[in-house]
Amino acid sequence: MKKYLIFISMVMLLMTAVFAGAASVGSPGTQGQGKIAATAEWSYVFGRDLDFKKATRPPGHDNDRPVNFRIDRGYNVAGKISYGVFNAMDIYVKLGVANYDLKGDVFVGDTKRVEEDLSAGDSFLYGGGVKLAYELKDGWIIGCDAQYLTSGHELDFRAVNVASGAVTTAKYAECRIQEWHAAPYIAKKIADFTPYLGARYSDLRLSQKNPDDPRRWDNLIFSADRNIGVLTGVDWNFGKNFKLNVEGRFVDETAMSVGAVYRF
Repeated sequence: MKKYLIFISMVMLLMTAVFAGAASVGSPGTQGQGKIAATAEWSYVFGRDLDFKKATRPPGHDNDRPVNFRIDRGYNVAGKISYGVFNAMDIYVKLGVANYDLKGDVFVGDTKRVEEDLSAGDSFLYGGGVKLAYELKDGWIIGCDAQYLTSGHELDFRAVNVASGAVTTAKYAECRIQEWHAAPYIAKKIADFTPYLGARYSDLRLSQKNPDDPRRWDNLIFSADRNIGVLTGVDWNFGKNFKLNVEGRFVDETAMSVGAVYRF
């Protein structure tokens, strides 16, 4: 009962905190064949660099160069349902809400002309994945998580001319953010804890189009600047059914996640 009360208190604390999201690996173990687990998860992106790919440019902007574009802050709050197809294999779905703030600059030659801020407000997030995890001797686990997430947003655009200070605003009717990863890892059960460490190949695609101002760029495409990263996390078990998961991801993005898990 004491562990249960501690667990509930921590979940309530997390729900009142401002955690904000990316694709997480989550608990390193699987549920067992025929078992179901439900997770309430909060993720926060502290930063992810983006690489400009292409766009439809308005007249007079052929020599402009978008640089330094990045997700400056992002979050998702999601529910996750996992089902054990086999003892060593789970499939899962995620449903929730995502929100992103982005920043970037526009250069002409070597001169910065414009600083841009973009806000993709709260929108429906959905996706899913597969987790493979094999338990070896002495509590060691090797596993791999493959996952896809996407969300569609309206995008508020604000640009400041560096020389004059003039401000331009617009709204893009469509902004689609998609991310996916494959993440192998190794874990070790130690009493009530299961720490894990892994690598990650990840990618992200951002597209924005249909501005309400014909002078704005259209059909913009960005992708993740770095694809290889590392991750580390830990499960903290509270009895047979409850656990708390905390995870950090680095290099490809800087992000963290916290999840409260109930196994039926």
